[in-house]
Amino acid sequence: GQAKQSYNLFSDLNQWMLKVLVAPEVPEHLLNAPRKQYRNVSELAVAANVSVMSAFRFASRLREEGFLDESGQSLRLVRRVDLFQRWQSAAVLSSPEMRMGFLLPGDIKTQIRKLMSKHELCLGLFAAADQLGLGHVSGVPPYVYVPRLPHSGFQGWKGLLPVAPGELPQLIVKQALAPQSMFRGAVMKDGVQVADVIQVWLDVSSHPSRGAEQADYIRGKVLQSIIGEAA
Repeated sequence: GQAKQSYNLFSDLNQWMLKVLVAPEVPEHLLNAPRKQYRNVSELAVAANVSVMSAFRFASRLREEGFLDESGQSLRLVRRVDLFQRWQSAAVLSSPEMRMGFLLPGDIKTQIRKLMSKHELCLGLFAAADQLGLGHVSGVPPYVYVPRLPHSGFQGWKGLLPVAPGELPQLIVKQALAPQSMFRGAVMKDGVQVADVIQVWLDVSSHPSRGAEQADYIRGKVLQSIIGEAA
């Protein structure tokens, strides 16, 4: 467990540090992260609010893989096409989810907002893309991420019920694969916590409902200049 985990380039906190390193190139309304240049790993650790040990492991892993350039004034990610491809592949693991419906009829967006004011939730996938002004696919129920799915079901969540098999859910509650990276990077939009643009790109990439198309759209609109062209 532990030793292996610390060497995973795409562990939860490592994904967050990757976001911190590219943050200066991402518009502020699309990613919540410090926007600075870091002369060394200790500065990165402080800004990212992670232990110096975590940051050093992360940097040495990047170095081993040839993704870190330290020759200039500040730490810089290089070979990004390869890096982002690997990141995308690491993010396709599935995580548990529950298909839910609201007890009472009403505007779904309003009901979700109400739910989010009471629990630690983050709007993800296509609904998040819409909120970020990057929507491209419609008709998929909104996904709401939680740090952990509750074991005892959703009794504490008033007004929500699991839908019967075969019934269409009004929302899907999903456990975040990398909760630190997701919740730290999330931006506030209209009083709702929304996954950042990189997170949305990662998460939609492998979604069966035209996810690849949505991911390409986000890449074309925002991430192309950050990732760069394939050689």
